[in-house]
Amino acid sequence: MDIRGLKYFISAAECLNFTRAAKECFITQTAMSQHIANMEKELGFQLFRRNNRNVELTTAGRDFYEQMKAVVHSYDNAVRHSQNLSSGGEGSVVVAVPSCIEGLIFMSRLRYFKTHYPTIKLTVNLISPRYMVDRLRRGECDIAICWPYDMMEAEELTVHSLGEFKGYLICSTEHSLSSYKRVPPEKLANERFTMVDLRGMPATQRAMYRDWKRLGLVPPVNPSFDQVNRMEELLFAVGMDNIVALVPEFVRNNITGNMCFLELDMPNPPMFRMSAGYLTSNTNPAVRTALNILLDNRIPMDY
Repeated sequence: MDIRGLKYFISAAECLNFTRAAKECFITQTAMSQHIANMEKELGFQLFRRNNRNVELTTAGRDFYEQMKAVVHSYDNAVRHSQNLSSGGEGSVVVAVPSCIEGLIFMSRLRYFKTHYPTIKLTVNLISPRYMVDRLRRGECDIAICWPYDMMEAEELTVHSLGEFKGYLICSTEHSLSSYKRVPPEKLANERFTMVDLRGMPATQRAMYRDWKRLGLVPPVNPSFDQVNRMEELLFAVGMDNIVALVPEFVRNNITGNMCFLELDMPNPPMFRMSAGYLTSNTNPAVRTALNILLDNRIPMDY
């Protein structure tokens, strides 16, 4: 007796007509009758009473039908659930972002994922950029959204580009630079800057320091650089103190009325890259489903 055989029996019990049940199961009436007879022999009790006019369930047959209907229903649900897990339609996925601001620009894609895959539990965690690679390695997150440089140097990670964003300068409305529409790089030489702390991220440091050097600034030896843990702290520092920062264009929607968003007057302004990284060995099918949504350029970003 197997699941297919149980489904034959359930069809016969609901139709109370072996010929009609056989048609529903795409087998012959003879095969259906033989199958029921074999089941009764194996079970040791009669399932149906038959005569020339009708077929009806015995008391034991009715009880067996009710219980087997629940068994087959549970089996079908288990198959669907496992198929969904295998295809990435069930399960859970943890996405790490370096701050709420970076997370918010992908909110539309994360929301799309939640709407179209409600059976996958999506968790978004804030993790400092310097810990992203380590958290991926330890399995504490499935996907990390961050700058790509250090993730690309980790051989066990696969990295996909999510976008490239033009760099802008921000300062308070009381800052002397706020009167400029376009800020020449030479005006920055004596300014006090704030930036996200890049300790433990050598590849990201090298990439970003190249951009700073083009502005005539070298953060490693410049004591005028204040370092913060994430983007929200950077915005607070700019808003409260007489300092400036270089930020990607998606920050524009998060600045307050007392801050200015200024373009740099140079041919090739610094660019900020955002990428999604994950362990190549991660076998969680929901990861691929989430990545497909994060990488879908048909879903606009929120900035």
